[in-house]
Amino acid sequence: MNKYFIISLCIWVVSMLYSTDLKAQTGENLVTLSGVIEEADTKERVISAIIKLKGTDYYAISGLDGSFIIRNIRAGNYVMEVTYVGLVTYEKSISLFQNMRLNVDLKQETFFTETATVVTKRDQTTDESARKDEKNADNALNIISGKSIDLSPDLTVANITQRVSGVSLERNANGDGQHAVVRGMDKRYNYTLVNGIKIPSPDPKNRYVPLDIFPADLLDRLVVTKSLLPNMEGDAIGGVIDMKMKDAPAKFTLNLNLGMGYNTMFEQRPFQEFDRSTVNTKSPHGTNGRDYRATIADFPYENLMLEDVKRPLNSLYSLSIGNRLFNNKLGIIVAASYQNTFRGANSMFMSTFIDQATNLPYYEIMQKREFSTEQVRGGLHTKLDYKFNARHKVSLYAAYVDLQARENRSRIDTILKIGRGQGPGTGRVELRERTRQEIQRIYNATLQGDHVFSKIFSANWSLVSSLATNDDPDMAEVKWLTGVVKNTTTGELEYEPILYDRDYTRRWINNFDNDLSVYYNFIVEPVKKLEFSAGGMGRFKTRQSEFNSYLFRTSPIRQEWSGDVRDYTFNLFNNIGTPTDPLNYSSNETILANYVMGKYTTDRLQVIGGLRVENTSFSWESNAPATLDGRTGTREYIDVLPSVHLKLMPNTKTNVRASYFSSISRPSFFEVIPYDLNEDDFRERGNPFLERTQANNYDARFEYFPTSVDQFMAGFFYKQIMNPIESALAIRGQTIFLQPNNFGTATNMGFEFDVTKYFNEFGIRAFYTLTLSEITTSKIVRFRDDQGNLTSRETMQTRPLQGQSKHISNVAVLYKRQEIGLDMQLAMVYTGDRIISVSPYLDNDIWQRGFVQLDLSVEKRFAKKFAVYLKINNLLNTPLLADIRLPNTFNPEQAPYLDSSESVLVREDFYWQTITFGVKYKI
Repeated sequence: MNKYFIISLCIWVVSMLYSTDLKAQTGENLVTLSGVIEEADTKERVISAIIKLKGTDYYAISGLDGSFIIRNIRAGNYVMEVTYVGLVTYEKSISLFQNMRLNVDLKQETFFTETATVVTKRDQTTDESARKDEKNADNALNIISGKSIDLSPDLTVANITQRVSGVSLERNANGDGQHAVVRGMDKRYNYTLVNGIKIPSPDPKNRYVPLDIFPADLLDRLVVTKSLLPNMEGDAIGGVIDMKMKDAPAKFTLNLNLGMGYNTMFEQRPFQEFDRSTVNTKSPHGTNGRDYRATIADFPYENLMLEDVKRPLNSLYSLSIGNRLFNNKLGIIVAASYQNTFRGANSMFMSTFIDQATNLPYYEIMQKREFSTEQVRGGLHTKLDYKFNARHKVSLYAAYVDLQARENRSRIDTILKIGRGQGPGTGRVELRERTRQEIQRIYNATLQGDHVFSKIFSANWSLVSSLATNDDPDMAEVKWLTGVVKNTTTGELEYEPILYDRDYTRRWINNFDNDLSVYYNFIVEPVKKLEFSAGGMGRFKTRQSEFNSYLFRTSPIRQEWSGDVRDYTFNLFNNIGTPTDPLNYSSNETILANYVMGKYTTDRLQVIGGLRVENTSFSWESNAPATLDGRTGTREYIDVLPSVHLKLMPNTKTNVRASYFSSISRPSFFEVIPYDLNEDDFRERGNPFLERTQANNYDARFEYFPTSVDQFMAGFFYKQIMNPIESALAIRGQTIFLQPNNFGTATNMGFEFDVTKYFNEFGIRAFYTLTLSEITTSKIVRFRDDQGNLTSRETMQTRPLQGQSKHISNVAVLYKRQEIGLDMQLAMVYTGDRIISVSPYLDNDIWQRGFVQLDLSVEKRFAKKFAVYLKINNLLNTPLLADIRLPNTFNPEQAPYLDSSESVLVREDFYWQTITFGVKYKI
């Protein structure tokens, strides 16, 4: 089915490309009119201007490079008209008796009121606007415009970020992008803004916001900042991701999007869902109080019963409506988005251990896993702004976003080291089913004011209230035991009876993170070229977490499986839950910051320098027993963060930037709690002794903007990092666990190249980033000494930072045929190999292999207001593959289906293609 679909798609696209209204050749004298449309003041190319010969059907639309061409015109005299929103309409009488090339300058439209001259604003969602803001910015940044977001293959903000130079993605279990890795720096080294304001994270483990919670169609643009100014918060070593949400348009606008689609994986196997209607968000003790004694009746079984669904359909809906009212004083925008998508993964995970004699990895357990995940993503935001006059403006922004992920994981564990007496392929087998929900929500309200008090003095302020919640309720995993044995008579392999394992758990995790923040900035411009600013911020954060787990045991202990969990009786062993688990904790953090900054600007030079001081007070208290180290803790520190930024502007199209800034990264609240959790690939433990990371950052970048949409950027960065934090595999006894730790010092340097070039109907956007990082840490080497005794020693090893790919690149080929309303984009992302888990043993780190992902989007407009579109993600069905780069010489025969002669495969995940098609309506 996939093959025929792709063939049909290609035929349809080709027909679109050649369905032009060519004039019939009649033997008349036919001529061609061509040229370029530019803005008169800036000489920037104007895209999508309409060029008409009045009173005729001859017309064209200026292309991606501002050029136009009208062919097959009957010779004669005409009036040429050129129109573009926000620019003055151009008219000229021309005599067309031979081919003519005519370049047109359009002037900016102005109108007059009783008190002021008003210059119309250009659309802030266009590529032209994005390039202009990149050129004029005080620091190094990259912008993805709203138009590019709308036409991209991506549905979430997380996936949009991979289209920015220097950015790669960390993906979730279903292959969807979740966190951005900027310039090789792990997600912990970046922070996220909404309209320039930091918001709390619903993620239970990370301080910063998971980007897959935000639908892409709520954005006007995405801004990635790579060098910090003193008026920006200082806890970003990699970069800052700022989501600029839809703003009030200059005139009435309505956008409607209806879509549907499916994941091709579910043509191969069914999607498995469970009844979630009986799942309570809070545990029995969270609902009834700590002294409550839970009973079996508090735990319904419906969420343990699975149902197969064939080819579930994704659904997408979005709506935005906005206008300016009361003589343009009041602007309003309301936007909503809803996405219900079904995703999955077919996975294999190999649990490994280390041969004590050779320090080489070997297989312990082979897990075959199937994920079925329904993601319901919603967003609603509104913004009102009121302009009292040209000097004073206030705005109110309110938003709600949520992501509900409902996941079933089916797992078959083959215990390779148990029961192999009858040869490979025999032994003990565990069957597991896990059902889980995760509900993340963010609420935000921001009141802002911008005021100009005089020609030299202005100010702005923000009052922010935000709440982020995460509910992970009633995760349940049941287990059955069976085995594969050889029939002593026939020699064939046979399954033993399936037995219900005696124990299973039900557990709840609930978090909330509440922020109250204030920002204030004062700007003084005593003379035209000189500006001083000062200000600060205060944030008061409260975070609370509840954790409850309950243990059940079958009675009698071992019973043959009937196929229905309701056929069994259980005893509840801990009816009070787990009130003393360390993950029952509360944290408080206060951050107070102030800065001073000066800016000097001439026609050819800009210099910005300043100092930021951040005072952090952080404390936590858990319900763990008083004897546990790290049960309570405090951290107080002051960071002095200087920065300087230089921008040379040798001409109107060129910038040369250089900057230095100091920055930090704080540990997450979850990481410092002394917890112990065993739910995913590795057992996890917290570290109450973590310290913040500090860094010195150096940047240089050359920028060239030959036209309003073309660009070339080449940059260099270098980071010196003190006390970097990485989640590394550690060992205690025979137990391997994942724990965050500080690792001495590290360096990270690299080169970025970013090119955008358009040729009328075609365009190409490409970037390449080379990143080289180094960190030296202690590793264990196991070996057998000269006397034959098993022993070990420590040695130092230099390696790249976790999550950093040496090579990443993105190439997007675009086609825009405006006369027939066709837009196409084929986008390729390459992410080079990178360490995803750091091992305590020498050379045993787990590396994700490099991969290429290919995505396609096509949009065709009809009658200006309607459009149909198609998006295909992961065209090549690119898997996630991860290895330990050492051979298995200990037990390769236990997994003969894997070649472990050179490397040990640890993980293999396939996600298949996701296809989305729909219709848009715009006024």
